[in-house]
Amino acid sequence: MASGAVAKCVLLVIGCLSASTLAANILYINTVASPSHFGWNRALMYALADEGHNLTVFGVDSDKNPPPNVTFILLEDVYKKLYSDEALETDFFEINKMSSFAMLKMFNEYLVGTCKIVLESGGAKRLYEYPADFGFDLIVHDYLSAPCLTALAHHRFGKPPLVAVTAYHAPSTTAYMSGAYQYSALVPNHAYDAMEEMTYCQRFMNFLLNMWEELLQTYDMLNASTQLLRQYEPNLPDVAEFNRETKVILLNADPIIQFTEPLMPNVIPVGGLQIIKPKPLPDDLAKLLEQAPPGGVVLFSLGTNVRSDTLGVARITAILDAMEALPEYHFIWKFESDSMPRALPPNVHLRKWLPQNDLLAQPKVRLFITHSGLLSTQEAIWHGVPIIGFPVFADQFKNINYCMAKGVGKRLSITDINTKELVDTIREIMTKESYRINMKRMSELFRDQPEHPLERAVWWVNWVLRHPDSTELLTHGTRLHWFAKYSYDVLVPLLVAIAIVCHLVIFTVRRVFFGRKTVSKGEKQKRS
Repeated sequence: MASGAVAKCVLLVIGCLSASTLAANILYINTVASPSHFGWNRALMYALADEGHNLTVFGVDSDKNPPPNVTFILLEDVYKKLYSDEALETDFFEINKMSSFAMLKMFNEYLVGTCKIVLESGGAKRLYEYPADFGFDLIVHDYLSAPCLTALAHHRFGKPPLVAVTAYHAPSTTAYMSGAYQYSALVPNHAYDAMEEMTYCQRFMNFLLNMWEELLQTYDMLNASTQLLRQYEPNLPDVAEFNRETKVILLNADPIIQFTEPLMPNVIPVGGLQIIKPKPLPDDLAKLLEQAPPGGVVLFSLGTNVRSDTLGVARITAILDAMEALPEYHFIWKFESDSMPRALPPNVHLRKWLPQNDLLAQPKVRLFITHSGLLSTQEAIWHGVPIIGFPVFADQFKNINYCMAKGVGKRLSITDINTKELVDTIREIMTKESYRINMKRMSELFRDQPEHPLERAVWWVNWVLRHPDSTELLTHGTRLHWFAKYSYDVLVPLLVAIAIVCHLVIFTVRRVFFGRKTVSKGEKQKRS
């Protein structure tokens, strides 16, 4: 009896373990043309692969040595065609000069333009070579590339459950999937250069920007996407319906490291998902840090989209002059070419690529000069390194504004680099202890979570696999017209009613009190 009971228990445990680790076939689509987005998505892909899931990845980037259960299918030449398309603005210094309204419009044009290129690729055609009854259990897609190839795949493969993810952090970009409400008085729009404490004029502008974004999403991007996709699949439903079926949205956000705002129940914050345990540095970089002076090392990188070698002779020279004026520090600069307008100072070391996360984890790296991209900002906060921000476009202004508000960084202009200003700012942050203390506090708060953000993301993907038919986290807000969602259907009649009542009151008062006086005066004149 006892042995039989033990055998049953063993079988039960084995059954539970096999059920919890049941491998799923996941279609993962990432058509965002950004190496940083690929790095963020790759962390999630490989974590899902570690869980035993099989991933088929269609993307504009690929990895040469993926795990055996990850298959990359490249959507070829997307970068090449995108940057050669004259209709799409890809000069980031020109984008820097745009108004927030123009930038939001440009985002939409960029998404639709990228979608056109993706759909024409050989990789996209390979997706249609899969049989329609191929058993994909789940689709994960980076939604910042708009409902493009994913909407076609979702329709073709029998509408498996959807998980939307992105390396971006703005809840407003989820509005058309989650029914999110944009709080114009609470937090600046992700494309708006403003602090959290906005003036009345800024709040007024922010309100217009949020409405502009909502209208662009509803009437521009979604309509254009539907028309484009129906050229390939005439029976495709409106992509608004596709978006409403999103079960969970994994957003690269965290309330500790950005302006806080409410999230819908199915929007799960996984900010810092890409931050992994630092690896040992390559020998050359390890040696540079060993030989660094007591003052420490300054890391300088403008990310993957903005190349330092495109700054121009005047800006590069100004930066080198500032570095040379600070011999007490060593500088490691991510610079993508071999040509320099002048000789390098002895305390400046260039590399075409840097293991940024690994370097920021080193105690000798005491300052990070960055473009204020989201992933870079998150990694700096995680490792407790104060920053100087050179924001160029989009959310980069918002990221450095938040860091300034928290006393962990300073902001400078990328268009007008002043050597003396840069020297003074570097010296201030390197010598004023408050920046390091404040950043250390933020780092502790950011790290103090029940689980790593990547573990949280994997858990929620598995949750959707366990409950593919669940709708409890979804809101009917996705089906509300924007006019009703923001209560304009209530406010407009109310304001009209108030205006009518006020008009009637004023009209009555004038007739009662001023009408008689006018008549008596007229009669007086008539009599005289």
